[in-house]
Parts: sequence; C-alpha cells; structure tokens
Amino acid sequence: MVRHEGGRWDVGIKDAAVYVERVSDSDDRVFEDSLTAQEARDLAGLLTKYADKLDEARDADKAKESGKSDEPEDSEDSGKAEESEKSDESEDSEDSGEAEESEKSDESKKSDESDESDN
Repeated sequence: MVRHEGGRWDVGIKDAAVYVERVSDSDDRVFEDSLTAQEARDLAGLLTKYADKLDEARDADKAKESGKSDEPEDSEDSGKAEESEKSDESEDSEDSGEAEESEKSDESKKSDESDESDN
C-alpha cells in the first residue's frame, strides 16, 4: 500500500456515480474512481470497520504499555496480518454484492410463490 502524507480526498457525484479522487499536496491526481451507490456504501462500511479495528489495536497497545508487558511486541508480523485481512475483506466485499443480489432474487421468488399459493 502506498502512503501519502497530506493531500486531500475529493468526493462528489459525476456521471450518475459517486466520484472519488485523491489529490496530493502539489495538486497531482494520485487516485480516482467512480462507484455505484451500493459500492460507495460498501466501501464506507469497510473503511469504518478498519478504522474501528485500528482504534481497538491502539487501545490495546496503550493498555499493554500501561501494564508494562515483559514480552517485546513484533510489530512487523502484526502489520502483515492486517494487510492480509484487508486483502481478504476486499475479496469478500466483491462477493457480498453478488450475495445480496442472490438473496434479493430468492426473496422475490418466495414472494411470488406465496402470492400464487394464495390464489
């Protein structure tokens, strides 16, 4: 993952999609993408999930520091585990859209079957 210091995120609606752009301090476009409304919601959920995990990890680190743990922390391994989780979650988010569509289709079929049985 590439880290950028400073800069800004620009978000808006463009061409009937949510437009996301990362701009550096020197106004160079670093990243841009267009998302459907559902993709934007899914991304927001993932960002929130990982922000919460980061907060929890920091809280745990503070608790360890105040407890003066005797074991040294292996921060390199924990970083690799977090990256692996992010990769797994990214794959899950792509699959979740298909699962949601499948669930909606199943619910629609059940509703149609129930309407037919009422007749």
